[in-house]
This record gives sequence, structure tokens and C-alpha cells, in this order.
Amino acid sequence: MRPGPWTLLFALFLSATFLRADCVNDHRSNKKAGILVTDFSVTGTQTIGATELAKLTSEFIGSCFNDDTEELGERLRAAFQNRGYFAVEVKSLGMKPRDPLGSPKPVSVEAEVSEGARYKLAEITFVDAHAFTPETLREQFPLHKGDLFERSKVASGLESLRKLYSTKGFLDWAAVPETKLASNGTANLNLSIQEGPQYHMGKLDIVAAEELKLRLRAQWKLTEGDVYDQTYIDQYLEANRDLLPAGFSRVNVTTTQNCREAVVQVRMLIDAAEDTSHATQKSIPCEEHRDVSK
Repeated sequence: MRPGPWTLLFALFLSATFLRADCVNDHRSNKKAGILVTDFSVTGTQTIGATELAKLTSEFIGSCFNDDTEELGERLRAAFQNRGYFAVEVKSLGMKPRDPLGSPKPVSVEAEVSEGARYKLAEITFVDAHAFTPETLREQFPLHKGDLFERSKVASGLESLRKLYSTKGFLDWAAVPETKLASNGTANLNLSIQEGPQYHMGKLDIVAAEELKLRLRAQWKLTEGDVYDQTYIDQYLEANRDLLPAGFSRVNVTTTQNCREAVVQVRMLIDAAEDTSHATQKSIPCEEHRDVSK
């Protein structure tokens, strides 16, 4: 039996409704696929209160994610860790589609979680850090002794450290975190710092008509040999917006990083017609030098 016109119309209406579904937050890598969480239930917890658990799951409801249970489980784990439950274990997570043809596909999520103890920060220590004092490094973290040990605040502190080091030319900087959880409900964060070489400003190449080139070069304050500040280019572009052509942005600026010489060369392509050089430069990271020297 062929479906009647009203049946077809209703099916089209349903399909259109899901196609128009809005994501409160959209975490999908493919915006034409993925899931929309319509309900989220968690069982197995022992100490977290019902109100706080409801607030936690509400962060997922109405949002879109990749159709990947492992990824969603890691996001759930992070949500608990952001509340101090750093040893949380997501034992299982399943999704039940409410409409397999929806786009994004609406699903109900069910998870079993053992949240474990709730931890507070004891200390943050730094190993092999020489460019800055421990006090300066510690100030980058929005965590104080006795605060809940929140994963997002640790991540925020690490990002602040990266920016701090980049202002002083440490472009190959890295930090290896190690978390030690104690039986008294405290957590110690140990960061092994790998500073790498300190880069300096190399040559500045501005590809533009001569008059504009001279004016722009006069405004550039990082002279050759100065400690390189990775944030300076954005500051420079903003300060000289009136001199630059409309639409000129950071993507029009090329930086070439040379680990062997610890210099960064900067090239601004403003007028392609003035470009007489066809040579291309390649950044040489320190890891490549280590491989070559073996």
C-alpha cells in the first residue's frame, strides 16, 4: 500500500524539524552529521548530589556531538573532573536514537559512572623552569591551595604558561604534567618544563610599494636580534590598521622559524605585484635538528 499524501507530508515535516534542530553548543567535526543529546541520565554515582549531577548533565542536553561513544565518554569524564572528581571512571556509556533519520540524530544517553573522591589542590611545582620565577609561573594558574582540583583550570593555566613563554621567544616550549592524588583528598600537580631555545627576531621582509614599505617598517619595533615575541605581530597589525589594506590579516604574514640559529624571520605579503622573490623558506623545528644529528 502506498502511503497517503498526509503521511508523506507528516514525514517531511518531521525530517525538516530535525534538520532545523539548533545545537546549544556544537562540538561536531562534521556539521552535517553527528548527534543531538535530548536526554542524559547517569547511574552508579555515590557522593555527588542530585542537584549538581543534574547541572552536570544539563551541559550536554541540547548540544551536538560527533557520533562517537568514546569521545562523549571522555567529555563526560572531563565534566566530572571539572568538579574535582579527578579519579572518575566512566564504566559504560550508550546512546539510544530517537529518530535514526534525524540530522543531527537525536539521542538519549545513558552512562554508568563511579565518580570517586573529590580532590582539592595541594601544590603546583615546576621542574627545569629557568626563564621565569616559580612565583610568576604559579600566577598563571587560576587555582589556589584548597580549591577544587578542576581540570579546566589546569588547562587554562597551561595555556597561560604557553602564552607567557611565547612572549619571551620560547616557541618550542612544552610542559609535561604529572598529577599525584593523595589519600587525604588532595592533589599535587608537578610540571616538567621543556623550555627549548630562546628565539630572536631575524629579518623583516615587507612586500609592498616602496613608500608604504618604508612607513610600515618604521612602525615595526622588534629590531633584528631582539628577543622574539610571538604576540607582537597581532599587536602590530591592530596598531597599524589604517596603513594596511582592507582585509589584510594574520594569514597574510608568514613566519619562518629556524631552530639551529634560533631566529624567526617575518614576511608580510601586502602587494603580490611587488614580489620579486620566488624562494620559499621552511621552518626548521628543533626536533628535525635532533633527528639530523643522530
